[in-house]
Amino acid sequence: MRRGMLVVMLVAALTAAAGAQVWPPRLVGSFAAPPGALDIALGVSHLSALVDGNPPTVYELEYWSGSIVGSFTVRVPRGARGITYSRYPTRMIYISNRVNGYIYEIPMASSIVSSFVCPVGTPYGLTYSETCRHGTGLFAACRDENLIARMDPANGLLLSSFAGPATAVTGFDYCFAVDRYTRFLYWDYYGAWEVLDVLPARPLGLAIGIYGRPYDEGILGHVLCRDGYIYYYDGYITVAPASLGRVKALYR
Repeated sequence: MRRGMLVVMLVAALTAAAGAQVWPPRLVGSFAAPPGALDIALGVSHLSALVDGNPPTVYELEYWSGSIVGSFTVRVPRGARGITYSRYPTRMIYISNRVNGYIYEIPMASSIVSSFVCPVGTPYGLTYSETCRHGTGLFAACRDENLIARMDPANGLLLSSFAGPATAVTGFDYCFAVDRYTRFLYWDYYGAWEVLDVLPARPLGLAIGIYGRPYDEGILGHVLCRDGYIYYYDGYITVAPASLGRVKALYR
């Protein structure tokens, strides 16, 4: 699920060098997800929610109210579970399938261009990252194996993999993750998973977005939970110009 919006990750270690910060993540609000939603992703100007079906449907939601502003179907086999978008060089949709283990690459609201089998296990949540500290590429959270796979989005070649935060990871975006059996929102702080927040219900997926202004760095994020709601969080840190490099290093 790609950069939708969810939680801020800036750490207490920056407090001395930085200015005021909103920490830990602050729950801003919530809204009802489309019935049957399994994953979410950040679109260009909306939040996307994936609902499996024959064919699966992607709903486009207003970020703060959840109002449906559009929808389209994706021509993939039933069993769709994860969704994310790429931005460069061409904007594409990636859909994972928990039944056959495939990941499908689709131009916006069009037919399949290519597909490949996830090289680590059964893919659930997806994210496409250009800035994650684990490297760039297409990431799949493989629940049954509790592994997060980083792949070449062009052909599915495995580039690296690492363990989820608990026992059954279902979503990963930037350095955040959620697990099937806990209500925790996790953050990977340089190889050590930490609990950032206790969610209102067990999560299905998440979507993260980084924002920045001249002296602010932060993250907004959405979490889709099993109670049928999407919860959104907000947080930022205000930094002196000399400290911006230290903050940005956290995103690598």
